[in-house]
Amino acid sequence: MIVKNYRRFKRMLTEDFRVYLGARDKKPLPRQVFEIYRLHKLYGYLPYQYLKHSLYLKKYGKEIYRYLPTELLHVTRDRVNSAADLALVDDKLLFEERIRAAGLRTTNTLFQLQRQAISDMAGKRVTYVDFVATIEALKLPDGIIIKPLSGGSGSAVFKLRATDGVLYYKGQALGEADFDTLIFTTNNGFYWTDFIVQETISQHPDVARFNPTSVNTVRIDTFIDEAGRVHFNAAALKVGSPGSITDNSSTGGYMIAIDLETGRFLTGAKTEARFGGKYHDLRTVFGIEPSTFTMPFWQALRETASRAAETVAPFRSLGWDIAITPAGPLVVEANSDYGIDVLQELAGGYVDKALGRSYLDRHPARKERILEALQ
Repeated sequence: MIVKNYRRFKRMLTEDFRVYLGARDKKPLPRQVFEIYRLHKLYGYLPYQYLKHSLYLKKYGKEIYRYLPTELLHVTRDRVNSAADLALVDDKLLFEERIRAAGLRTTNTLFQLQRQAISDMAGKRVTYVDFVATIEALKLPDGIIIKPLSGGSGSAVFKLRATDGVLYYKGQALGEADFDTLIFTTNNGFYWTDFIVQETISQHPDVARFNPTSVNTVRIDTFIDEAGRVHFNAAALKVGSPGSITDNSSTGGYMIAIDLETGRFLTGAKTEARFGGKYHDLRTVFGIEPSTFTMPFWQALRETASRAAETVAPFRSLGWDIAITPAGPLVVEANSDYGIDVLQELAGGYVDKALGRSYLDRHPARKERILEALQ
């Protein structure tokens, strides 16, 4: 907890405060001080959300009280998930097995990798030559993706193709030693010993318009109440930065709020504070007219997310990444520790969302004061 709080404070000073200094149309300083004090009194926690969500801008009035401190949402999420086994969502093979057993479409893992060891899905060791030959024989239209068995956040993910008995990464031919070095040392400061090889997902052409090099997934935040009903807190399209093979906002990508009922866009494309923290016009960046664009298979995606959430009980609060293929939704992964802060911003606050209500219901006196502040 101390390490997490330190990292949050460091990000606040090095990233969010920089956005604050460059922001125009801020409220008068005395009003900012008063609002920070009021938020602290209402929530009893450092009001990091004031800086994170640019609530210091003049356009925000009483709605600033709709935004909860992110850490309180994290605590609420972790509390309702306390009975669950994290391995079910962290281990991509266990997760894939559970989702497929529920009759839902999901990723297709082909091999497992350890340093200087390749195994098929039956656990049989295969040579590097046979591995490449098998990949080539599958004639996969978009090649393969290699990623850590657990964790990730877009780190240590590689896209490769096999042609004429040779494996290629970014146009460079890889021998066995080259392949081993690439996978087990190019990991952006993180270190994993187990990787999986998956068939690359072919996404729906309407979604590929945003960025054809990354599989642009929908992040949808589910919450199961004590009666077992699935609720959606927020949804957003994740789009990778130009040329990226991952759609993570932590590597420069965008997140675009989606209306939960209609599948239409609600905001521009938001970047994280370290990349400017701005909302970019969809017409300018992607050539997309938001007034006429609707996410394909939207109702099917909602149904998929709801069924998937029920499938991994006793988890109750998860952030899902769901791809949209020409054949419909495909579950990529579920995240137990995910970016609630950006989803809360895109949703206009979580005070009336299922996750936020779960926190407030445990603090009735605080809930009464917050709801009164919103009137």
